[in-house]
Parts: sequence; C-alpha cells; structure tokens
Amino acid sequence: GTMTVFENCTVVLDVKNVPFKEKNKLRLALLENGGNISYVINKEVRIVNVNDLSSNRQRSIQKLQVPVVGAQYVWSCLDQGHLLPLTEHNLTPQLPCPTSEFLPPSGRIYKEGDRDLPEFSSYFQVAKYSVFERTAVVQDKLVFCVTSEDAVEAYLQLMKELETEGFTKTHTLPPEVERLASYSLQQLLLEEKLNCSTLSQEVGVFVELVWTEALGSLNNILTVPVSRISLNDVSRVEGLLLQAQKTEKEDEVKALLEEVNTLLPLRMIDPPSKHKLVSQKLDLCQLIRDIVNVSEATLGSPSPSSLGKYRALRCSIEVVSPQNPEFHVVSQLPVQIQQILRVSRGVELQLFMEDLGNIKPLLHSSSPSSFVGILSRGLLLPRVGVEQHGIERTDIGNLGGGIYFSDSLKTSVKYSKPSVTDGSRLLLVCEVALGRCKDLLKKDTTLTRAPDGYHSVHGVQRTPNRLSEFEDDEFVVYNTEQIRLKYVVQYSLEGDELKDSLVVLFECVSLVSSDDSEGLESTKNPLEEMKAGLLDSSGQKLPLQAVNVRCKLMDLLCQVIIFQTYTNQSAVPIEAKYVFPLEETAAVCGFEAFINGKHVIGKVKEKEQARKEYKQAIEKGHGAYLMDQDAPDVFTISVGNLPPGATVLIKVTFITELVVRSGSIIFSLSGTVAPWQQRDTLNQTTQATVEKIGVTELQSEGEFSLSMSIEMPYEIINLSSSHRIKTKRTDCKAVISTLPGQTLGSEGLQVSFSLSNIHMPRMWVENHPDKDSQACMLVFYPDFKSSGVSSSGGLSSVNDVVILLDSSKSMRGDAMLNARRIALQVLKSLDRSLKINIISFSTDGSESQFFCISLHFSSLQSCSGSGGSTDLWRPLRILSLLPPCRGVRNILLLSDGHVQNQPLTLQLVRENSCHTRLFTCGLSLTANRHMLRALAQAGGGTYEYFDTKMKHTWTEKVRAQVQRMESPGCRSVAVKWQQFNPRAPLPVQAPSQLHALFSDCHTLVYGFVPHCTQATLFGDLSGQEIKTMVSTTELQKTKGTFLHKLTARAIIRDYEDGILANSEAEHEVQYLAAL
Repeated sequence: GTMTVFENCTVVLDVKNVPFKEKNKLRLALLENGGNISYVINKEVRIVNVNDLSSNRQRSIQKLQVPVVGAQYVWSCLDQGHLLPLTEHNLTPQLPCPTSEFLPPSGRIYKEGDRDLPEFSSYFQVAKYSVFERTAVVQDKLVFCVTSEDAVEAYLQLMKELETEGFTKTHTLPPEVERLASYSLQQLLLEEKLNCSTLSQEVGVFVELVWTEALGSLNNILTVPVSRISLNDVSRVEGLLLQAQKTEKEDEVKALLEEVNTLLPLRMIDPPSKHKLVSQKLDLCQLIRDIVNVSEATLGSPSPSSLGKYRALRCSIEVVSPQNPEFHVVSQLPVQIQQILRVSRGVELQLFMEDLGNIKPLLHSSSPSSFVGILSRGLLLPRVGVEQHGIERTDIGNLGGGIYFSDSLKTSVKYSKPSVTDGSRLLLVCEVALGRCKDLLKKDTTLTRAPDGYHSVHGVQRTPNRLSEFEDDEFVVYNTEQIRLKYVVQYSLEGDELKDSLVVLFECVSLVSSDDSEGLESTKNPLEEMKAGLLDSSGQKLPLQAVNVRCKLMDLLCQVIIFQTYTNQSAVPIEAKYVFPLEETAAVCGFEAFINGKHVIGKVKEKEQARKEYKQAIEKGHGAYLMDQDAPDVFTISVGNLPPGATVLIKVTFITELVVRSGSIIFSLSGTVAPWQQRDTLNQTTQATVEKIGVTELQSEGEFSLSMSIEMPYEIINLSSSHRIKTKRTDCKAVISTLPGQTLGSEGLQVSFSLSNIHMPRMWVENHPDKDSQACMLVFYPDFKSSGVSSSGGLSSVNDVVILLDSSKSMRGDAMLNARRIALQVLKSLDRSLKINIISFSTDGSESQFFCISLHFSSLQSCSGSGGSTDLWRPLRILSLLPPCRGVRNILLLSDGHVQNQPLTLQLVRENSCHTRLFTCGLSLTANRHMLRALAQAGGGTYEYFDTKMKHTWTEKVRAQVQRMESPGCRSVAVKWQQFNPRAPLPVQAPSQLHALFSDCHTLVYGFVPHCTQATLFGDLSGQEIKTMVSTTELQKTKGTFLHKLTARAIIRDYEDGILANSEAEHEVQYLAAL
C-alpha cells in the first residue's frame, strides 16, 4: 500500500533553507511513493510542500488556490499509509496574507522580530520616502512586495493609514533622528538639501570663498575674462598640451606651446620644465572647464547670488556644529579648526563602490582654488603620469597616476596652501574604499591601476626598523568611484596670517536668490542680447548681398553648394567669422573663396594643421580661410584679412542626409543657428591680431536663388516646396529651381516629395575613382503593420507612459510654455486606457505630479519652471528602481537637452532599456540635440526637435512620437554584411549600434565594405526575430566620393558620440584621423 500513497500527486518542494540531506530524503520519499515533483506552480500541482515560501510563489498559490503544507505532512502520510485530509495540515494562515483590506495581495505586514521575515539585501536604494511625526510608541511595520506597482500602492496606502492614525507629514527629517534613516535615505536627504532656497551664513561665506579663490586665481592668470573662453578652445588646448607631452622634438613642442598661448592668453611665466608646464596648464584648463560648466547652472549670470553659486556646485554643504559627535571625531586634528563642513555629492551616492569593503576615512589636501572643481565634479585622476597633476608635491607621483590620500594630518599639511581670500587652509576628509590594499616598500611611478587582485596600494612609511622608500604613509586609488567626499575642514596653522572675510560676501548671501523671486515675464535670456549678423568693427550689421544654392539629391542623400557674397565696408582690414548651421548628419567637404576676384581653394585638412597655417597667413597679412566644425550643428569659417572694401564670395560644399517624415522625403535649408553654440563659436580665439567680426550666415535682406537635381530609386510623387519653383521631370528624376525675386528668411526653405515604393529596403554601392575602396549604404523604411507581426506580442503591450517635463532654468519662459503645450497635445493623443504619470523635474527634484494617475489638463498649468540645472538622472533613477512588472514603460522627455552628468544619465537609460523606452522632444533654439539624440538612441526610442518657427508641424510630430510609443519597436537591430572573400578586411559600419526601428521611420546604415553587394538586417520585433535581406541592383552602383564622405562622417560621428564623454582632449588629438 505505501508505494502509492502519493499517486497522482504533483508536489512543489520549496525548501530553500533545509539542509541538503533532509531535502534529498523528502524528494526520495515522494518519488518512491508514486509522487511527481514539479518546479513551477501550475494547475496540476496538488500540494506545495514548504518550510520558507519565496515571495514570487505567493501569488501563484493564491491565484490557483493550491494547499500549502509543512514537511511534517509527508512523514505523517507515510506513517498512516494514506493521504491525510489537507484541511488540518494547511499552512495557508501563515502565508503573507493582507492584514489590512487595502494592501496588495502579497502585502502581509511583518514585524522586525518575525521568524519567517524574508531576507532583504542591505544594498538597496530609496525610490520614494515620506516623513511622518507623532509622539507615540515605536511602530514596526514591514511590507514585502514583488512588483513595483504593488510597492507604490502599498506605499500610498500606508501613508493614508498613518494620516488617519493622527501622524502629521513633515518635509524634513530632524537632524537628531537622521540616524534612524537607512544610509541610502540619508544620502538622498543630503542630496535634496542641495535644492534648498536658503543658505546659512557660514555656508554662504564658504561658497563665496571657494568661488573667489577659483575665479581670483583665474583672473590673475588670464588676460581675458573667463566667460570669453569657450569649451571648444579648452578642449583644443588640452589636445595641444597632450601632444606636446608626447612629442620629443624641441621645435614641435615650441610651436604647440605658442599655439596654446594664443588660445589661452596668460599673464604667467612658464616654468622651465616641459612636464611641469604641461601639468600646470592642464590644471588651469580643468579649472576653466569647471568654472564654465558650473556657470551653465547659473545660466551665465554675471553676478550670481551665493545661493546660485551653491546650487551650481551640485554638492550639499552643511556646517557640522561643535556640539555634534561628528565634530569631535574630525576635530581631534592638531591644528586650529575654524569650521567643519559636511559635504556630499549626489553622484557619489550612485557610484561609490561600497561593496569593495575596507572603507577608511583618509585625508586629501589641495589648493583652495581647486575646490570649486572638487566639489562640483569630485576628485580627478591626473592627466599626466609624470607628475602628480597640479600642486608641486614632494613625493611627485611616487605610485604613478592615481589619487593620493594620507592618514596623517602632518603629511597632508605639506601639500596645503593658505587661501588668498582669508588665509585659511582647506582639507578634504574622504571615505575611500581601499578593498584589497597592497603594501609597497618601493616607489613605482609607472602604476596606472592597482596590481592584479588588488583595488588600491599603500606606500608604507619607513621607520627605524623598517626599510622603505616612503617618508610618509600614502594610500592611492586609481578609480574615482572608490572615493566619497565626506568633510571639508577649514583650518589654519600656527604662523598663518588670517584676514577678515570680505564684508561684501555677507551682502550677497541673500536668503532667497533674487532671480527666483521674479516671475517668468521679467526673466531676460542673456543670449538675446548678443549681436548676430555680419558686423563691422563698431558692431554694426552689414547686409549680405546674395546667396545662391545648388543641390544634388540621390535617394536619401544630398550634396549642397552654397555661394555667399558680402562686402567689408569698413576702412580697416577685418577678421570676419562665418557661422553656419549644419545638421548633425552633414559633413563639409570643400570650400573656396574669391576675395576681390582672387580665387583660393581650400582643402579640408587636419584641424590643427589648418589652424597653424591660418595663424601664419594672418600674421603675414594674407587672406586666410579656415574651416572648423565645432559643435555637431554649427560649422564656422574664419575668413582672415578682408581688405577694406573687399567683396568676398565664399563657396561651401557639404553633404547630408534627408529627413523622412510620414512617408515624405524632406530637404531643408536652415536659417538659424543655436544661440548657445553661436556664442561658443564666436568666442573661439582664432586670431588675436585683427578685430574680430561675427558673420551670421544668410541674412534675409539679400537676393536668393536655388537649383536642385533629384535622382531616386523609384517614381517621385507629390513634389512641393515652401518657395515658388519651376520643375522639369521624368519618373525617377527631376530638376527644380526657384523663381526670381524671393529671399531666404530665418525660417529657411523646404522641398518635399514621396516615392511610389518607399518601404522597400535598398542598398547603394559606390566605388572610389582612385582607390580600391567601396562605400555602401543601406536604406530601411519599414512598415511592420503589413509584415504580419501581431501587435499583441510581448513587448508591445504598453500600459505605462511617463511624461518627463524639464523645468530647469534654461527652460524658463517660452520653452517651458511650449513643453506644456506639447505635453497637453500628447495627453490628448494617447490612448485613454494607458496609465499616465507626469513628472516635472529640475534641480529642485520636484516630484510634483508623480503617480497622479487620473490627470487633469489644469495640473499641467501648475508645473512652474523652478530653475537650476537639469538633473534628469534623478527621475530616471526613481523609475529604474520601480520597473513595470510586465509590458513596456514609455518615457517621453520634453527638454532642451542641457543635462548635467551625461555619462550617468546615459548609463541609467541603457541599463533599463529592456523594460523602459525613452523618446525625446527637443525644445528651444539652444537645444543640445546631440544629447537628446544620444538619449533616445540609448533608450530604444526616437528624437524629435520642435522648432518654434515650424509650429504648424508640431501636431504631426507629436502624432509621430505617440504612434511610435504605441507601436512595437524593433530592438537589438544589427546588420550582417555579406562578404564572399574570407580574408577580406572586417566591415567598418556606422552607426556601429543601430537604434530601434519603428514603422514609417527611416534608418540609414553606412559601411566601408569591400566587394559586398548584399546585407541582412536582424532585429527583435515584440519577441520575434526578424531577418530582412537587401541587395544592390546595377542602377544603384555608382562611382565617386559622395558616399565615401558621408560614410566617413558617420564613422566620425559615431566616434564622437561614444568617446567624447570620456576625454574630449584625447579625442581632439585623434580628431579626423579616421579620414
């Protein structure tokens, strides 16, 4: 009889914490007595045998009403020889069952002391928190949830319950109970202190001190105000310095350093040693970069308040009161302490490598002028291995290129300097995750990382009975993520002369920053006051006489030649700059100039070479021409010496990709330049010997003409233009030209048309006329709706849309109003069944509309622009901690793209792209389209730019974004190029990582692939793998350099997108090497 006690019984064993032998005994007892063992809970399962139920199984048990019993049940049944009634042994009462009617199904409330308390990792991050206050007995409630939706629901319900029990909600956690909060929450609270609207006097004075030190040391060194220096110049100087560092030849070094001095005009005597000079100047570049970056947060305000400067540092600073136990720990240092400030950088909360362990509080000394940089971007690894970067150290890089710490103040004092402002010194106390630390007795200046198996090194101090090359103990880490700033100690040594802090400081420590109290109407955009146009020496605009344009369109590619005529009407030679808007996909491939009829042909050269030649030409008084593509959407030419009265004709040739929107191919000629970029470009010092004039391209006053030839793979239909045109055409070809008497205004020009077979994938191949080289292009414009892929597939079940509204300072005024208009349009267009959240964010981290599921349009009117810089990573972090349990979440970002902390933001988007897609909408003339495009690319979405001059297109653009959000996207897209020769070089493809494909959205893929005539596209469409083969016909084989140039540009753009974030300077050195 006993052999079949468990016949027809399927049992799930959930006995994680039972010793292996016991587990095996149970398994055998079941199997030998006719039972089956299952690993998943399904309809067939009769019993779940349990000693500790894992949370993800609780749901299935409740849903399928499966009885749950303890291990004892098995032995009892075997003793009795038959199955015992389950009702008496059922353990269901101990299942996490709701103790309050409101909690989600899995929401049993636990107490700390419960024996079956589920495990919860100590490495967690806080997504949402609230503080309630009431004098009462300690309450202890723990709820464990499986999905983020349940967690949010339980959170909201617990809040309601606490309010009904008489708790009052407060905004802050009183300092005396801060220790009650988990470490993660303490970090989050510290971060939020950054966004306060008041500052204590002590902190205000400290902030002014570090700013005065940084700016003061710059103003003493630079001969021009720091605001006149552009980041492009800084990157270039860094590139030149790194080149000088690597070069041995004296004359080359001299030339490079001369160029540096032109770009960075300094009042300082260069140190004799090349390495010291490079190190010192790289330090200076870092300081300028810090100040310019930090000024973005004060939006270039010439005299920001202390509060503005504090917020711009992005680092919370609080005074530690002498009564605080922390003060005593730190203050046992043998110096006169003026004050101790607790500092915390939000980013370090994210990135600090806590799990390496062996975390020690260590000291790091630095000059007071570096503190703006240190507080705003953390400690940096040295750029030069030869010398410890910056301060002249006695132990110059004993352990190579790392960040050095000491455990003794005596050592740190050696590297400190008194501040110029008030004579005090500053010392950092950091938490350093040393992990496994290798003790060394010998110096090794070649180290750039810890030895294998270790995370840090320790130079051990010599003692009478220990031979060592180190005078002091030195701890070195080679990764900035092992450091967390903790305190800044302001102190002085005996003999230091302390001065009174400047009285001026107190006046600017206003409790509410003045620029926050004014309404949006009175805010002036400082960029509006910039003069643009063709200016003479007194700043007067000169009219542009004529613009003629010739274009050639081939499929989705086009070549544009622009002729522009203007005159120097001044009586002196002028250095004029030509500032030209360029789509990111464009590449300039040639220019010529005629000055008073003299013809000069320019070659597009290595950037540095072009610069050098330009300098020499100007000095000799020759006319000179230089092309410079600085920011992805601006191209500048310096047209050197224009003699008085000279007529100048400039011819620029560039190639670009056409835009496809809703089945139409669009050619557009832009009439505007992003002002941010424009200021940056005009600020670049190309030449110091002649007055500088800003020339803004294409004034509307002059005459204008355009002619265009179009060559397509299929029949051209619905041809139209924004200007009046005349047309000649066959099926697949057309020639058009504008009728006379029209001008090109700031809104530009557009030509659009469609193709009869636009959804067919196609491949073009171009052979180089002089070299054995082949460039290829694939064109995809899919229509998934007709490809038979059901939209009920896994990924496409979109049930959650989050609209992220950027309300930072740079979005004030029109951009913010437009963002709200677009958000309203999106809300009207979205399917009513979707769950929609709106988060308005800026540095104020305001989570105002988070989780308001039923939205009223009126609530959008209340999202006011709150100012500060853009911390997109905060809401992204919250959303990544609360992923959807099924389907896909779509985020729509409305922003100008000027976000702080780009690497972390992109990393968060990439890591969560499996469940969260990010679509971006760019607003304002100064939008950073580069970043918005990169975010959408990383998030499996798409990017649209909302141009204020083209408001009539907005509804259509919103419709397109919403359509993509609601339709399945094809992710994980890859191309395999068919190469028949196994020894052929590997294909070079751009973009190397393809973004998601959606119905009615085009994608171009370029490649240098020898002898290739077909390729296959792979992708994942709602969980199904798709394959599309495409090959080239004789019609699409051409000869020339058109496609080669665009392919090269696409490869460089790929390189820029990927590498720029790591090191712009290194990138400067290698720039255009790909060509």
